[in-house]
Amino acid sequence: MIKTEKRWLSIFENALENEMAEAPARVATHDVNHVRRVWKYAKEIAKDMDVDWEVLIAAVFLHDIGRHYPEGVGTHGPISVPFAEKVLREINFPQDKIDDVLVCIKFHDESFTSSERQSLESKVLYDADKTDVFGPIGVFRYLVFNTARGKTLKETADYALENIKLKYKRLELGQTKNVMKNKYNYVINYFLDLKKEIE
Repeated sequence: MIKTEKRWLSIFENALENEMAEAPARVATHDVNHVRRVWKYAKEIAKDMDVDWEVLIAAVFLHDIGRHYPEGVGTHGPISVPFAEKVLREINFPQDKIDDVLVCIKFHDESFTSSERQSLESKVLYDADKTDVFGPIGVFRYLVFNTARGKTLKETADYALENIKLKYKRLELGQTKNVMKNKYNYVINYFLDLKKEIE
């Protein structure tokens, strides 16, 4: 993993920055910082797993490109695929791994079923992406996202409590649940306390 990160991290960060600079509808909650956190979580989740780290780092850094286009508001995995493929070819990513990366990206949305995420890398990407709503960052994301949608604090708390329980339940890997349990509980406790304050 360290060797892969040393080789590819700056390349993917630069490629992502360039792609986002050209995107017409940049979304703050899916910025470069989000992607860096997803990579951090992916490393935590998969540290003892036999994953292809090149496939995983590529999938992580390119999974949300389609989110920054108007048509990528909802399910954006398939929207991200052609942009990701273009980047992978431009940076001379190993040809024999491109399809594996694109499959991970295509099926990382919640609208796809677990059975469609067949590779371990695909499952790790899905979990690492979804756990960005856990912990203090997760609280911030829930507050920012729902405030932008005009939701009250009570509506935000109710939504967060329901949503995070569903996200935790749908995680692909037991390892993810173990790694993220404390951060999951942090969000639950925060919004339960917030509801008490409001009420």
